[in-house]
Amino acid sequence: MTNTTTSPATTTCPILDRETDVTPTPYQRDEWKIVKCQETGFVFLADPPDYSQLETEFAWEKTSEQERTRRETEQPIASRISNIAKGIKRTVNPGRKKIARLANQFLAQQQNSEPTTILDIGCGGGCLLVNIAKESTRVGRDIRPLGIEVSEQLARNSRKLLGPYGGDVIMASAIDGAAAMAPQSVGLVLMSSFLEHECQPLRLLRNLREALTPDGAIILKVPNFDCWNRVVRKERWCGFRYPDHVNYFTPTTLQRLAKEAGLEMLPQPLSNRSPISDNMYATLKLGTASVAKRSAA
Repeated sequence: MTNTTTSPATTTCPILDRETDVTPTPYQRDEWKIVKCQETGFVFLADPPDYSQLETEFAWEKTSEQERTRRETEQPIASRISNIAKGIKRTVNPGRKKIARLANQFLAQQQNSEPTTILDIGCGGGCLLVNIAKESTRVGRDIRPLGIEVSEQLARNSRKLLGPYGGDVIMASAIDGAAAMAPQSVGLVLMSSFLEHECQPLRLLRNLREALTPDGAIILKVPNFDCWNRVVRKERWCGFRYPDHVNYFTPTTLQRLAKEAGLEMLPQPLSNRSPISDNMYATLKLGTASVAKRSAA
């Protein structure tokens, strides 16, 4: 187990996938400690659980409910305010997830003669893909919704929902599922609140890079470690989820990860990286070197 009680210590930085010097941060719970890479400034969990634990003991279905209960017990007033704010948001903007809007905007600009394959990493119950499929059907857009989900029950549920739209779900880890995709076969990849859970984000993005079509894109949503709420609330920030949130991105470190993976992060408008929001959104496309490599092949 990595020792994070002294400075500097050395451990593997997830966005570089190699050993780097790290320093401790004030954030930890029980045995879980968050550190900062001295080379990149990236903040991450020093000793994350292995994949088998994240799929079972620390599966999202379990930890999300546990975290909700913990916050209601330890922070009743803050939890109540948060629930009220979410309710207002759902009332003002019902059924319109931003990630779906960004996906539909991207698809509207595509000029494809073949159906566009949309791959949702960690698709859960399939609601996001169904939302996009319904809109695509409404406007006469030809798509093929495809999900990757490690939970057998969730994969089964989402497969039923996607069936009427010609979709399917691969039951596998994100890395294995992405590696199984045919080269240049995916027009759009979605990762909504997923990349913060992935222990090997660099490897995953490299696999997805190979699966992307030349004009394809990856649209993602992750917690924003740079947000004011985290600065003010410190260890009580809602973005901390031990131990299933293993990565804590900022716009700068997310851009660095994209570059390491051979991708380019498009400029983020302020609305996608607002410091008053706990989350940020980004679009990644093939980097210049990746495009040149394909052209030379």
